[in-house]
Amino acid sequence: MFNKIFLISILLFTFSEAKDSFSSERLLGISVGYAGVESTSQIGLKQSNRDVEFGFRIGAQNKEWRTLLVGDASFANNHKYQKAILSFDRFVWQSLYKTDDIVFKPYLGGHIGYMRYTSDDLTESGLLYGANLGLTWNVLREVDFDLGYRYSVSNINSIDSIDAVTLGVNYIY
Repeated sequence: MFNKIFLISILLFTFSEAKDSFSSERLLGISVGYAGVESTSQIGLKQSNRDVEFGFRIGAQNKEWRTLLVGDASFANNHKYQKAILSFDRFVWQSLYKTDDIVFKPYLGGHIGYMRYTSDDLTESGLLYGANLGLTWNVLREVDFDLGYRYSVSNINSIDSIDAVTLGVNYIY
C-alpha cells in the first residue's frame, strides 16, 4: 500500500511542477513493441518470455526534456502484465529541434512505475524502475515517431528483468 501511495505522490508532484515548463507542447500517443520478461518460476526455473505489448502515452515536452506517463500491457499465453510508468527523457541534441526540417532527436532517460504480473497460478505486483534510450523523428509539427528501448528491474520476486523495444506515434498539441 505504501508503494502505491509513494508512486501516486511522485506522479502528482511531477505533473504539478511541470505544468508551467511544459505547457506549450503536450502529447498523446500510442505504442506497440516487442517485450521480454525474464522470470523465475515457483520451483526456481528461469524462464524467458517474449511477446508483443501495446500501450498509450500522455505527456509533455520542451526542447530539452520530455515527461511521459505510459501504460503498457501484454497478454501472452501464460504470462500477462500491465505497467504504469512515469518516464523522464533528456534530448541529447536539442539544438537540432530548432530547424523546420525533419528532425531526429536522440534521448536518454529513466523511469519508475508499477507493474502487475500474472503467470499461471501466480499474480504479483510491485514497483519497477530502469533506463530508456531512443530516437524520435519529428515528421510534422504535430506528429513524431519514437523508436525506443526500455530496460527495467522490479521488486517482484518472480521477475528478474523486463526489456522492450517500442515504436510509438505521438500527436503533439
